[in-house]
Amino acid sequence: MRKLLLLAVIGLTAAGCDASKDKLNTAMADNQRISAEKDSLLTEVMANATLVNDINNELAKAKNLGANPVAPGEAGATNASADRQVVLGKIRDAITRLNESEAQLERSKARLASLGRKDSRLLAQITEYQKTVADLKATVERQQTEYTAIIDSQKVQIVALHATVDTATQQNTALTTEKQALIDTMNTVYYVAGTKDELVKKGVAVQEGSKFLVFGGHHLAAARSLTPAPFTTINRMQDSVITLPDSTRSYKIITRQNLEFTQGADKDGKFKGSIRITSPEQFWAASKYLIIKQD
Repeated sequence: MRKLLLLAVIGLTAAGCDASKDKLNTAMADNQRISAEKDSLLTEVMANATLVNDINNELAKAKNLGANPVAPGEAGATNASADRQVVLGKIRDAITRLNESEAQLERSKARLASLGRKDSRLLAQITEYQKTVADLKATVERQQTEYTAIIDSQKVQIVALHATVDTATQQNTALTTEKQALIDTMNTVYYVAGTKDELVKKGVAVQEGSKFLVFGGHHLAAARSLTPAPFTTINRMQDSVITLPDSTRSYKIITRQNLEFTQGADKDGKFKGSIRITSPEQFWAASKYLIIKQD
């Protein structure tokens, strides 16, 4: 009987030792996993600290990057646009990295929760860092939205600026065309040369005066109403020499132009071969129509 009782005690003691040994092994394994998780978390915290610093630097670049639209053709327009796209790309990369960091922290938290021994302090650290990452992610996403809105606004402004420049260019072109047309109109003058009968027949000259017996007389004068049709059109600033039809005959101007601003007239104010105009402004000031009669 005693022998049986002793064997029972020895068996119970051995079983107790085995159970304690299992618990000790489990606790040691949990400690090892917790220690490894702490090391992993520390590495991740350091990596995310660097990430936070990089993201803050990118946000500073985004804030400091010029937001004023660049006028068409202005130097640096292409570089400014490229710089903005680079900053946006880096912000998008930062958001991706923050998403990965959130997922990694969640995995660390799940692994710690699965251990037999709970480390509440380490879990609290993970939770706190999850909040930090979430806050930073919200800030980065807000900055991305704001910066994208700025760029979109700039694009609208640049399109409007291009439209304004195009309109101004068109207006300047129209004004230049109108100005040139006005100059051409101002410089357009007319002349006709011929015999008395030819001038009268064309309607550019009329016989004036009266004669009774030996009194009075007739003279040829310009018609009161003149139109460009019978005349030759020239530019007063470019055509300073008028070639006369018959180089062997003399011609006389019957309109009101001042002969002081010409060369080639004889003492009677008659021209042969051509009429050279020395001062167009003064010569054509009296009339834009010039009528020249052949003697």
